[in-house]
This record gives sequence, C-alpha cells and structure tokens, in this order.
Amino acid sequence: MKLMYPGQASLEWVMNKPDHSAVPDIVDKKRACAKCHEGDANEIGEKIVKGQPVGSSKSVLEPTPPKGKVGFIPVQFQSAHDADKIYFRFEWVPPQIGDKKLDPKNEVKLTMMFDGGGTVDGSNQNGCWATCHQDLRTMKNAQDDKKTKYIKGADLASGKFMDLMQYRSGKGEKPADGYVADAREMEGGKSLIKAEGKKEGNKWVVTFERSLAGLGKGDHSITAGKVYNFGFAIHEDYTNARFHFVSLGYQFGLDKAIPEVKNYVNVTQ
Repeated sequence: MKLMYPGQASLEWVMNKPDHSAVPDIVDKKRACAKCHEGDANEIGEKIVKGQPVGSSKSVLEPTPPKGKVGFIPVQFQSAHDADKIYFRFEWVPPQIGDKKLDPKNEVKLTMMFDGGGTVDGSNQNGCWATCHQDLRTMKNAQDDKKTKYIKGADLASGKFMDLMQYRSGKGEKPADGYVADAREMEGGKSLIKAEGKKEGNKWVVTFERSLAGLGKGDHSITAGKVYNFGFAIHEDYTNARFHFVSLGYQFGLDKAIPEVKNYVNVTQ
C-alpha cells in the first residue's frame, strides 16, 4: 500500500466538487478513493509535500513544505486471525527526512483505525478520512490548537465511531487503545493485547495483536460476515499532528473473499 503525505486535505476538501473532480464518483457510484488513487497516490503526495497545486481547484495543501520530506512511502500490510485474536503487521523502509523533531520521544508512531463494519458514514470510500476535518489543529481553518480528530454525528452506543490502536517507539512509551467519536480518546479500550515495533536491518516492522472481542469502551467486536473499513497512518522521523503519511481507505473481513474489490483484504485463519 502507498501511504501519501496529505497536507491539509481534509474530508471537506475531498468531498467538495470544485476542489476534487472525483466527488460524483464517490457519492453517486460509491467508488472508494483507493480505486482511483492506488496508482497515483505517490504522485499526489509528492506534489502536496512540495507545496505544488493539486485537484480541480489547484489548491496548495501544504503552505509550509517540510524540507527534505518525501511525498509517500510504500508499506507492506499483512493480517491473519485465529479463534480469538487478529494480528496486523506493517513493514516499511524509513525515508531520510530532516532534523526537526516535533515529537522528540517517538521516532515512529503507527496508528490504525477501523469502524464496526459500515458504522461510520463514508468510511467505505475514504477510510479514516472520516475523522479528518478542516478545523483541526494545524489545519487551514483551525481555531483551537488542541482540537484533534472527530466524527460528525458520532455515537458510541450505535457503533458510529472508529476504534483506534497506536504503537509508539519511544523508550517507556505505552501503546494507545482508544477511539475516535466526537473527539479522539487515546484510552478506554481493552481489546489491544500487544503492540510491538522493531528495526530489522533497514526496515521497520510493527505488529498489533488484538482480541476479536470488543472488551472495553471504544472497542469494536470483529466477527465473521462483516466488512470493516480501515485506514492507518505512520508518523516518521519524530514528527507529529498532520505531518504524517496516511493510507487511503481499505476494508477487511474474516475468511471472506471479495476478489472484485481491490481495496479489500481477506483476513484468513
């Protein structure tokens, strides 16, 4: 999977036709972003990170281009499950970036979010972009420097939220097991069993081990027969906030092959 640098590309920008000509395909044809951009996500990321215009409106989505930062990174994603647990594995070669350390404790953070199987509007097309809005901190229309991700119309009781897991590489740093509803919460969950990361040669490898059962606040249960919408992001080189690499929207299900859907992952036993 290609993780791209998004700059200030909020959900509102993505879903605004004057900015993004693919809006009719997304809305009317229910076409996933990954279907259109799997081939050119790297090119778009390279333009954004350099402060070059993109989209129909020729928007500059990065007003302060980070010196030396690349526009995308390729990541190998794998998943499997057994009777009680699901496992996610991510592998990538870290790019050489720069000397600014926005988060000096953590060289790497990897965050994965997923819904309850179609419970978050639009996530079947855009993945975790459902949580990214134009009024968040470091975004163009930010008014609160502490405002983080949220979902419009979120409701924990009905499952309209994103389950969140995060690995942090810093010494002594604990993984996060939280969720995104009307705000982002980095704790409350009890389903994440283990989050580990290590460098193997010139590669980073991060793994999550999680219970299939939803055991805490903000934990979705993962069961056969459902299709879960997910996305993930990697903060590389001690960076923070929106200065990360993000995946497009993908889907997974347990022992359920859907060969006609390219952005779908069949998680087998």
